[in-house]
Amino acid sequence: MKKLLFWLGWPVLIAYSSLPLRWHYGVADWILFPLLFHVFKYRKKVVLSNMQRSFPGETPQEIEKRARDFYHYLADLFVETVKGFTLSAEELRERVSFDPFPAFDRWFATGKSAVLSIGHYGNYEWVCMRLPDMMPHQVWVPYRQLTNPYFDRLFTQSRSKLGTVMFPTFETYQKLRKVGPTPVVIGLANDQASPPDKSYWTTFLNQDTSFFWGTERIAKMNGWPVFYVRITRPKRGYYHVSWEILSESPKDMAPGSLLEKHARWLEEDIVRDSRYWLWSHRRWKHAKPTTT
Repeated sequence: MKKLLFWLGWPVLIAYSSLPLRWHYGVADWILFPLLFHVFKYRKKVVLSNMQRSFPGETPQEIEKRARDFYHYLADLFVETVKGFTLSAEELRERVSFDPFPAFDRWFATGKSAVLSIGHYGNYEWVCMRLPDMMPHQVWVPYRQLTNPYFDRLFTQSRSKLGTVMFPTFETYQKLRKVGPTPVVIGLANDQASPPDKSYWTTFLNQDTSFFWGTERIAKMNGWPVFYVRITRPKRGYYHVSWEILSESPKDMAPGSLLEKHARWLEEDIVRDSRYWLWSHRRWKHAKPTTT
């Protein structure tokens, strides 16, 4: 059945993806946004609840506007994801730009691996697809595997068009054990709900929030530097990436301090422009344990 669904859906998906991006944005404006926001109200209770707790001083009208802005961008993100299947390498390079970052050159010259700390902010998928152009090392990105293996393979092939190595999240530590002498750059997202009793807890957007220990533990275990990926959207369909040094000596940092720094910078990005973060995720579904 999964194979049949793929062969029925794949030609339609690729045909639609091949349309010019301006057509996709027309679909986002006139079809997707009204369906998501007004008709189906896709996870709207979750979005509004997340925003109300994150911005407690705002009026219902201000929260509603934030939500509306987010759903406009969510519609754009959906069509940009579909467009990514047929987006050429040349167009991807035109639409995702990077600041130069001398710290990369310094570390890459030593032949050491590095960690990129990323949030679900902006079109992180396009950014991850583009990263191999910026890095002399191989770029690794774990992802949540799709239940349909045929569509999963299509997604990974699309995201790997410039050389990004995609693998299921549950294989992360297994992959890292096989790094060997060849340096890699691994991109890790840190803003998903994590198990309450196995997390670093801090105040994030005015509420108790759990963060996976993975990024900090991987960096400390291997002595790899950690760089924060800051994504902005200069205009529709275009993204720009700048970098911050989270730590060049993670082994010397106190437990949790690296994740705390990441949380503060991601929070700054969200407060500056909230529409580009994934508010539809149930980010705060876990309660903080009495002892952590």
